[in-house]
Amino acid sequence: MKNFFKIFVALVIGVLVISCEKDEDQAVLGEGTNPSLAADAKVLILDKDHENDKAIKFDWVNPKFNIQVAFNNAFEIAKAGTNFKDAKSVDVVAKDQTVTYTIRDFNKMMLSAGILPGVASQIEIRMRSKVGNVTLYSNPVAITVTPYLTEFPSFYLVGEASVVGWNASSAQLVYKNDNISTIYTYLESGKAFRFLGQQDWNPINYSLDAAGIKTENKYFKTWSPNLVAAPAENIQFNGPTGMYKIVIDADAMQKSITVSPSPLNNWNPANLYIVGTVNGWDSGTAIPMSNLGNGKFEYTVALPAASEFKFLGQQSWGELDWGNITTDGNTGYIGPKGSNGNIKFDGTGGIYKITVDLKLGVYTIKPL
Repeated sequence: MKNFFKIFVALVIGVLVISCEKDEDQAVLGEGTNPSLAADAKVLILDKDHENDKAIKFDWVNPKFNIQVAFNNAFEIAKAGTNFKDAKSVDVVAKDQTVTYTIRDFNKMMLSAGILPGVASQIEIRMRSKVGNVTLYSNPVAITVTPYLTEFPSFYLVGEASVVGWNASSAQLVYKNDNISTIYTYLESGKAFRFLGQQDWNPINYSLDAAGIKTENKYFKTWSPNLVAAPAENIQFNGPTGMYKIVIDADAMQKSITVSPSPLNNWNPANLYIVGTVNGWDSGTAIPMSNLGNGKFEYTVALPAASEFKFLGQQSWGELDWGNITTDGNTGYIGPKGSNGNIKFDGTGGIYKITVDLKLGVYTIKPL
């Protein structure tokens, strides 16, 4: 019992000492004046083509205390009207109490603070000055800023209208080339889907910018007539069941999605063949692949360097023709006749398994 009393007294004394130290710090420093902050721009439209140019200059006056002290300064950035809740903090080190940001650096700060690219947003910036246990804030500076995208988003297709169903961990990444994302894939009529920013339900979801959709999930400004907003943040597909070309334009001024019928609606042919350098490009002797069902095929073959091939649904140059999406390459995405090129692959001469999923719109080449 005596030991417990001694420990209790020690704790109380410790708390009192710490409290006194804080009070002494405050007494030595004085109340201090708040810092003040000014900027030389109120409206900024950031342009990637001039990212090394000056964007904005900030000047400030540090707090004043009874004694000379060193400050830890940082800018806090938040959307206007939020009272700096969840503000982004950026440390500031400048002896002359002024700092100038390039368009590239200021754009990076805006994106990190969650300011949407391609949209004029009202923000507030203030300075936070810390000295020991004392924290003071400057006046907020209001700025209207339009950042730009440094990288266009990736889109993962998920939903009962698609091949993958509602399994987020299996959501299908759509082929991306700059601002345009494309895939030829199967969609089922009257059912829903959406896009994710990752193979998970969080943090990013993309849906139509329509009534009933949560603000944070609104993305597509325009869409084709066969799409409508559906409950629980989804997009309902109302076209006939079959193969479709999905095109997303992620340019900030567009943010559109178009779903149009694929020129080739056969996703489950009875046979699929490989034709290319592996057989001298002779369609009459195209190599049959193993049919796994539901539009899936596979074949194991030795592939040397500079291998090129395509897939045929018949042993002739007919309508059933699939290759690399859009043009020659090795993207892993299928394109139908008229919208494809050769699949180009630099093998080592070793054995590879080639798999094709016509319904999903993808292919793989994996070493064994």
